[in-house]
Amino acid sequence: MSLKKMLAIFVLVFLPLAVACGPNETAEVDNSDASDTATTTSEQEQPGTEQPGDLNPVEAQMAIDDVTLGHAMNSDNTISADQQGDDFGPGETVHLSMEVGDTPAGSLVKVVWFGPGETRINEETKTVNTGDKYLAFHSGDTASWAKGDYRAEVWIGDEKVNQQQFQIVDKEEAGR
Repeated sequence: MSLKKMLAIFVLVFLPLAVACGPNETAEVDNSDASDTATTTSEQEQPGTEQPGDLNPVEAQMAIDDVTLGHAMNSDNTISADQQGDDFGPGETVHLSMEVGDTPAGSLVKVVWFGPGETRINEETKTVNTGDKYLAFHSGDTASWAKGDYRAEVWIGDEKVNQQQFQIVDKEEAGR
């Protein structure tokens, strides 16, 4: 076997091993800039991620967790399992809780409430403060809301990250 062939085989066999067994280097990520902080909200997807409200969809999804609807809210802005549900009577407040522990402080989160026929009923925007674990939103007065299907959309920056469906039903069927 010629020297050139032996050298080629040696390189083909041992070069991948040398690369695979080389020192592991990890890059440190500098999170000091606020590029992942949603300082504005929009219900319209913006192209790119260069402007204050333009978030990466994956990062936006990771910022908001455990969106829950319920009949009563705890003091820490969570909803106990026995209070969770999606059937509400007229006049009953619909509570919405979400985990924001991974959301950068200063980010704005918006909830938009929709009723039957895609009727926009209400919206509320809150700022995530340092140390916040959960944010709480509330439907407002539902006494005049007709029976039917409703939804609450959760937005951070220009990304819709969650949607919760619920119903307004006869009072005797509520609480489920």
